[in-house]
Amino acid sequence: MEEERNGIALTAKIIACIIFSLVMLALASAVVTDIVVFAEQIFAFVGACIMSVIVFIMALILMVLSIMLIFGIFILENSGFWPIQWASEIFRNIIGDHLPSRDQIQLMVVIRVILIIICIIVFILSIACLAMNHSVKRTDPKQRSKLTSAFGVLSLIFSILGLGSGAIAMLLLSII
Repeated sequence: MEEERNGIALTAKIIACIIFSLVMLALASAVVTDIVVFAEQIFAFVGACIMSVIVFIMALILMVLSIMLIFGIFILENSGFWPIQWASEIFRNIIGDHLPSRDQIQLMVVIRVILIIICIIVFILSIACLAMNHSVKRTDPKQRSKLTSAFGVLSLIFSILGLGSGAIAMLLLSII
């Protein structure tokens, strides 16, 4: 009977280590593949932000100079705060040239579906692992493993976070 308890405790520990590794690998893979798939859009976004700031600063300097030369007040009254308009126009133009393709969106959907499936499996296995650890704890407290509890709880939390991020990504993609 004690060998059976040792087997359950060992099984729970092995499952906890495997599901923790699996959920961490799934979440890291999802982030890495998103960066790889959308690298062009990420670089375009960063470039658009930098260019917008540069254009805004230059336009702000031009606005101050034009106000000093009197005609800037007239331009400011007619056009409003035009440095921000220039910066937003530059940002929209750069981002508009780098929209995600249909293939990129489909690949992201596939990756998110795989992430959701893995997180559901990890969620179920982490609950089973914690239940096995709890049953071992009730029968023989010495056989209970803190490692199993820690990995089981972390796997449960990360699987819930993975499910949430996957669901939010799928919702955002369905809006597009």
